[in-house]
Amino acid sequence: MQSSVFLSGWLLSCIGYLLSFQCLFLVYLANYSTLYYLCNMIPIKKIAIGALAEFKDATLISYPDFAINRGVEVAAAIGRVMELGEPYRFMENRIVRVLRGFLRISINLREYRISEGEALYIGQNSVAEILDYDASSVVDLLGFRLSAENENIKEEHLVSSANERWMEEYFRLIYTISATQPFDRRSVGHLLLSLHYRILNSSVGSHHAKGRREALFRLFIEQLNTHRGKHDFAFYAEKMNISPQYLSRLVFEVSGTAASDWINRAVTLQAKLLLRSSGLTIEHIADELNFSTTPYFCRFFKREVGITPTAYRKRW
Repeated sequence: MQSSVFLSGWLLSCIGYLLSFQCLFLVYLANYSTLYYLCNMIPIKKIAIGALAEFKDATLISYPDFAINRGVEVAAAIGRVMELGEPYRFMENRIVRVLRGFLRISINLREYRISEGEALYIGQNSVAEILDYDASSVVDLLGFRLSAENENIKEEHLVSSANERWMEEYFRLIYTISATQPFDRRSVGHLLLSLHYRILNSSVGSHHAKGRREALFRLFIEQLNTHRGKHDFAFYAEKMNISPQYLSRLVFEVSGTAASDWINRAVTLQAKLLLRSSGLTIEHIADELNFSTTPYFCRFFKREVGITPTAYRKRW
């Protein structure tokens, strides 16, 4: 009798442990999916579970086509959710608002330094790299999709600290309504669209053209982002209807960097994204990026990154 009671108790304990483990596993999956949606970048194959705990001070609300995260410590994300100096692709529009410290970030080959009180509006399908940050940096993050009939941004928009007050009101109101159940999708959608156009009317992006030369340079960068697999300089000159000699001189005089270096950087970014996320063979990637042979691509990548494509892929 005592043996039966002991066995029954043992079985109940085992069932209890299994149910507890299942609950913890489901909580982990839920947190992983919301965190991944917020970043919604090219997937990182290995994300430590400890990274989730780093966001204990952040407030996250996430839906299939919208996410807002307030008070994110940048230092908590670096090395866990993303890597410094590595490219990620944003699949939807993003607004990064700096509450404390600063963030130096490259978006589609353009570099920005966002300081306290400033915000950067980033268009969908953009490639982003975090280059530097202050150890105490804290940001608000907002991600959302716009319907096809609305105007999607094709370049980044920097919002100055002079607009901090109304930016805070938008974020506060969007967060408050989103946190209320049932979720009022229509109200949030109207607020996001209003914020979208408010930013377009208030941005002060430093890359905006100051003349024909700057406009042509900006067009060159846009072409690089559109045709990342092309590394023939004459191709871009033809697309812009100017001579290769003039384009080469213009790019160097405006940016201080040779056009060939800009092209190499664009190709390298695309190579990194494909190696990390596509599952394509290195041979296929070399062909996708218009390299004549796979060894040529491997030599190019090692020269630009410092390691071979195979070694880079193993890191992820």
